[in-house]
Amino acid sequence: MAEQSGAVVIPFPRRERNEGEGQTDAAAAQARMARALASLEGALAEQRTAVAGLQAALADLGAATARLDHGLSGFSSRLDALAQGVRGVGAKARDLEAWADGVLARAR
Repeated sequence: MAEQSGAVVIPFPRRERNEGEGQTDAAAAQARMARALASLEGALAEQRTAVAGLQAALADLGAATARLDHGLSGFSSRLDALAQGVRGVGAKARDLEAWADGVLARAR
């Protein structure tokens, strides 16, 4: 047996309108629309505030990362200078070791 494809549409029941009710419905609809627009305006104002806060936080983060980059660049320069000093001291230590080996060799 083949299955039926598609959807079954169930209509909403219609209300019977009394005379003069159309104007009240229109006024009520306008009032609901006004409340909805006011609520939307409030939400948009909150969103603007949140976006401004996010932009400020991102600016702070950018400034902090710039300071970190500057600090790390200085740290890297100081480490390079230290490494050069250590290499110099290492070379002198090897020279002293060679001199000491020579003195010991002559003493034997």
